Order: sequence, then C-alpha cells, then structure tokens
Amino acid sequence: MALAAQASKSPFATLLKRSKFSTFDPKIAQVYTTHGGDAHRGNWGFKRPLPLRRRGAYITVKAVDSLEKQTEWNSAEPQASWMKNWDELQFNPTNQNSLVPTTRSERNDTTTGADIADSEYAPDQSNPLEWRSPAIPNIHAMSNNEFEQYLVHISRQREAFFKYKIEQLEKAEAAKKAKATEKENAGAVAEVSENTTKTRRKKKKLPFVIDPTRLEYYLDEFATWESQKRRENHHSRSLESLPHPSAGLHYSNFTPLQTYLSTKERKGRLVEEVRGDKGRPLYYVASYAGMGTVVQQKKQGVMTPMVWGDASKTGATKFRPESVTLHRAPEVVDKRQGLKAAKISVEASAWDAESHYKSNSHRPGSLEYITSEPTKTFSHNFNLTTKRKYDSILKKASAQGKPEEGIPSRKTIDILEGILKEKS
Repeated sequence: MALAAQASKSPFATLLKRSKFSTFDPKIAQVYTTHGGDAHRGNWGFKRPLPLRRRGAYITVKAVDSLEKQTEWNSAEPQASWMKNWDELQFNPTNQNSLVPTTRSERNDTTTGADIADSEYAPDQSNPLEWRSPAIPNIHAMSNNEFEQYLVHISRQREAFFKYKIEQLEKAEAAKKAKATEKENAGAVAEVSENTTKTRRKKKKLPFVIDPTRLEYYLDEFATWESQKRRENHHSRSLESLPHPSAGLHYSNFTPLQTYLSTKERKGRLVEEVRGDKGRPLYYVASYAGMGTVVQQKKQGVMTPMVWGDASKTGATKFRPESVTLHRAPEVVDKRQGLKAAKISVEASAWDAESHYKSNSHRPGSLEYITSEPTKTFSHNFNLTTKRKYDSILKKASAQGKPEEGIPSRKTIDILEGILKEKS
C-alpha cells in the first residue's frame, strides 16, 4: 500500500532535471561540452541537436529558441583551451583592483578581522553614477527626497557611530602604548652617554581624551560600520558581497613551493625584442601559455628571438612564470564579454638547461660574442660568504706543508739522493 501510495516520478521531469536546459541562463556566459555518443549525435542537452558533432568541443549558447526557432551558439574552444593552459600553471595571480588579500601575510593579518574584504569599500570611484551595492548608498545617484531621507537616517545613527569610533581609537591607543612599553623593556630605547651633561626635560603627556565633535566623519566608513552591524544580526537577510580575489581564475591557493614542485617548465617562444628610443634593448616578448609574456634581458637564457624564414632560429625554449597581475576581469553576466575583455600581464624567465653552463650563446669570435655580457643563472644567487669564510683557514693549512721559497723540501732531496745512488 505504501509503495502504491508513492507517486511515480515522471520520465520527462527526470530528463529535464538532468539536462543542461534547466541550468541555462541567457544572462550568464556558460561554457558547455558533451562526451561519448552524445557528441556523435550532436546532443548537447538542449532542445534540439546541434551540427557540431565532435568530441572535445566547447560552445556558449546565446539563446535556446530564437525568433527563427533555432539554437544560437558560438564556439568557445579558444576560451576553454586557455583555461586549461592556465590551470596547468598553478600560479596565483595578483589582483590590482581588489582589496581582497592575495598574499599569505595579508590573509594572516588579524587586524582586519576576516580573510576577505568588500571591494565595494574601495575609496576611489571614478564614475559617481556607477552602480554600487546597497551596502554603501550612492549619494550622487540619489534624488533630492532620497538624499534628505538618508540625512535623517545618518543623524539617527550619529551617537552610536561615534561611540563605535571612540572605542576603535581607544583600542588603537592602548595597542600603541603596549608596543612602546615592550620596546622599552627590550632595550630599544637608546641609552644616554655617561659623558653627556645635558639633561633632557620630559614633557608630561596629557591623558588620551577624545572629543566626538572633532572626529573626522567619512561616509564610506559609516556605511561599512552599518553594513557590518546589519550582517551581525542573525535575523538579517542582507548579503555580503565577496568578490573572488582572482575573478575565478583559480579556486586553490598555491604556494610558490607547491607550484615549483608540482609543475614543470612549459614550452614557449621568444617572438621579438623590444627596444627603446635610442635603440637600447629593453625586454623580450614571448608567446607563452596562450598569452603575450614579458621576459627581461637578464632572464632570457641562451635563446635568441625567432627569425621568420630561418628554421634554425625558432626562439623555442622553456619558461616558468614569475609574476601574474590581473588588471581587468571580463564581465560574464549580462554583457558576456569573454576573454577579449580580460587584461593580464605576465612576466616569465627562461628555464633551459643550456643557460646553466653556457654563458654566451653567440658564435665565438663574432662581435656579438665579444660585446655580450655573461648570462646570470640561478647559481649566481647563492651566498658565497661561507666559502670565503674558510679561505683563510685553507691558506694556513696549505702553507704549513709548503717549503720556504728558495729551499727545496727534504722529501725532494731524499728522492734525488736515491736516484744518484742507483746510477753509481
């Protein structure tokens, strides 16, 4: 009876739930792929099959049903292949425009109170009419009535905000005093010389008093405090904006050691040499991991840039990334810009075996060979003070076994005497 009472699941509902049609959103640029026999049949999980029937293909769908009753789609293979190349690097980029901490020291900073920060609180906003979250109201986009209502709201929260700010200043002053006391106990204060006869007058410090009427009042600081207070309430439904530090390029935090041990050098190509106004070489441009990469002069290794039409000068070598900066991330919601709107700067260094023992890559005897400076490898970065430290000891030890200048050693005289006796 219980089994009969249970409603049977509809095959259409199950099929719709598993299809990509249910997760399709025209405002979000999602990348789709298909595998196995579905790719051979052109089944991509949408309303109708697509003419692209190849494994390993990637597409973005603009509309499932157009006015002509067709599925509008575009190829997304360049974007998908670029993301695969980026995942193989396992390198954390630095976001230039975000306040989210990217380094380990910034994430471990306990003064911030959290590992994340709202990018909405950035002070420099170029466009005053730019859309902002309700966490910080945009007074430049308010009407006169809205602005007057917001002023009334601020005046009601004035005393509570001043109380919060006074507490923060008192905590900062207490931490400052504790730090100064710790320095004095550790002997950080310089001792006065015994020969000094001048006496220094110590100024009496006034007690730390805060006048709320003289405090600096910032709108963003007030909005931050109000937003934080609202989120601390368990019954509040306001959401905190938490932008990803790298705009979704990586969801793992790779350390430099982990990147070095888990990845290998990847092939690249030195394309050209960039020179300044006076013809002085500045840096090299390389094609690496699907991006234009900057390679400094001292980090090019032994490889020279490629020459079109010359098969012996391809410029192919191996690189390792040194720094990646994300200047601008593409918008994938509503506008659907794609990778063309992204701006990423990469710096890499050549990582070939020849550069470790071949200091000059030019033809011996040529003008380039004579004027070229030796390539600095990673072996030059080691500290040689330890070796120099024992140089004097080695010299003393070797000097004890050496005879004085002009006087042959006793061992040499004995050998010569033995040779003369044998001949006689």
